[in-house]
Amino acid sequence: DKDKYTTMKYKRCFSNCLLLSFSITCPLYQHVTSSSFIGSLTTCHHRTKANVMKRRSLSSSSIYSTSVDSTVAVPLKYTEFDGTGDGDDDDDSVQNTPVILMHGLLGSKRNFSSIGTALSRQLKKKRRVFAVDLRNHGDNDASTWKSSMSYGDMADDLLHFLDLNGMEKAVLVAHSMGGKVAQAFSLLYPERVDGLVVLDIAPVRYDREKDGSWKAVSSIIDALTTLQLENSSKRDLDMALKEKGIEDPALRAFVLTNIEEDRSTHTLHWKIDITSIASQMHVLAGFDLNSDKSLQYTGDTFFINGGTSRFVRSAHLPTIASFFPNHMITTIRGAGHW
Repeated sequence: DKDKYTTMKYKRCFSNCLLLSFSITCPLYQHVTSSSFIGSLTTCHHRTKANVMKRRSLSSSSIYSTSVDSTVAVPLKYTEFDGTGDGDDDDDSVQNTPVILMHGLLGSKRNFSSIGTALSRQLKKKRRVFAVDLRNHGDNDASTWKSSMSYGDMADDLLHFLDLNGMEKAVLVAHSMGGKVAQAFSLLYPERVDGLVVLDIAPVRYDREKDGSWKAVSSIIDALTTLQLENSSKRDLDMALKEKGIEDPALRAFVLTNIEEDRSTHTLHWKIDITSIASQMHVLAGFDLNSDKSLQYTGDTFFINGGTSRFVRSAHLPTIASFFPNHMITTIRGAGHW
């Protein structure tokens, strides 16, 4: 099955890239047991020269924030991956800084099933590894859906998640939209972040008219909002998306994971708040923290970009350096955004 093979190939590539990021980036210097994907990466092409400022530390009396209104923040659904395997004693994983994985637009925590399990088992320095569903996505039910999708609000959702789960700090690994959430969180709450890995996104505004990559993403959302779910099957919807210009079968299969069938009525419905997502695309295109130039995260930051993607460009480097003075960037040859 060619389509299935293509999807599996993408997942293996993404998983190996993430494993490599954990073996390179400073916050997790305890290497994973396997990094055979090194040969497919280019060398690091940009490293800031700024002196690293000493990180702010929290006193024992101020570990957790009290600034987030729990009635406003979304209680994010999450998965914690089984860490059974080689490595330090399992008790150590509770003491070491946990890892939180965050998906991109139209994704969910399920995107990290393979890599989350691999990380939890292969890191020599054992850590708890979580994947969350960001607001209006995944298994967050309709009662939690919000009309706002600003990165500040979604950063507060993540802060609420850390507080509820008793995490003083976390290492954040995030792709695309999730990468912007992670960057916003690191800038707003730097004392709660012990390292940041950003996958193929910059802290900038993308323009549908000028950025072909963002135009493609916007076109996918446009196509999804026109789908007629009533009296349709998943196959019907797949064909409809193909007719609307989404040629990649793996990409169509990915976006259609956000529609599920009610087996009792045999009807399809959205798992995600597609209405709010579509209405907030102008917000998601931007980065609502750009107006505050004083914000900065000085901890270790690692940007991993796709070689065929245009989401991180040389024009974005000054903005990245301004927000994240201790950052490193590398590129994966032949990898796209999705």
